Amino acid sequence: MQNIKDIVSKAWRVTQQHLKSLIWYGSVPAFFTVLVSSVYIGYQYNAFRHSALFGNQSETDLVAEISRIWELVKHHPKLTLALVVVALIVFVGYVLSPPVFRGTLIYALNQIEKEESIEGSFQFGVRQFFPLFEFGVVTGSFSIVTLFSESSFILRWWGENIFFVALPILLFIAMVGLIASFLFTYAEYFIVLKGLGLIESIKESALLVIGNLKKTILVFVLMLLIGARVIVNVLLVLFIPMGLIVVTSYFATIFFTTAGFIIIGIFSILVLLVAAYLMGLFNIFTTAVWVFAFNMLTEHEITVAQVHHSEPVPAPEPPKEA
Repeated sequence: MQNIKDIVSKAWRVTQQHLKSLIWYGSVPAFFTVLVSSVYIGYQYNAFRHSALFGNQSETDLVAEISRIWELVKHHPKLTLALVVVALIVFVGYVLSPPVFRGTLIYALNQIEKEESIEGSFQFGVRQFFPLFEFGVVTGSFSIVTLFSESSFILRWWGENIFFVALPILLFIAMVGLIASFLFTYAEYFIVLKGLGLIESIKESALLVIGNLKKTILVFVLMLLIGARVIVNVLLVLFIPMGLIVVTSYFATIFFTTAGFIIIGIFSILVLLVAAYLMGLFNIFTTAVWVFAFNMLTEHEITVAQVHHSEPVPAPEPPKEA
């Protein structure tokens, strides 16, 4: 228990001391996450509001909607082009930045623990993009966001009766996903710090979690008490974007001039930047905790991959006869 407390204390100290050099690695992906989350929450809000659950379902004329969009494009080509460019930038940032900066942050914190220079961390993170992207696809298939999207789709389109029929299946998938996520706790660190492939990293992570179950659970409990992994993330990813949507909608009903939209835009950007900074701060802290815990647990561990790739020890030669 004392070792785990020392790790958490050390992680917070490192976060404070190296915040200026690490904050971009945590805040850039957080910015895109908060931005996309805001759009996603807005979509879900409007989808439920116009669904049959609230008695507002109406037939949608797809041709009329496309014609309306085409008229806007024809009358405002520059604005349309600007929106397309912004959407592409956000999409690329949302897809590319989490794996790259995740690998960068893990490597940089590992270098800091070894008291070595973090120069070249970003280049190292770029090289880790594909394995970490694959890992994100695997874990994202049973994430909370995925299950929530599937549940809301069933509820809106097929009604409450079908939803309650599918609910046990969804709960089972959520339980399996929770267990898998727990077993995959150290997979990212095996990928980045040990250079293992996706399957080997998942295997090694499961073995490390099972072999150090008590210590891993203690880390989770301490993180829950601090609130870095749950409370802060929920507040920033859900409540702040929701507040942003409500406030923006309120001002949009008051201001219809160019100045009004400029004020709304500036306010929205400021809120997003603050949320991204706070999420980046806690992302650095939680990553530091897991990097230090991983290094402690694997200090004397011999992984399966190391055994497979190690050179065989030559048999001792028989003693020569006199």
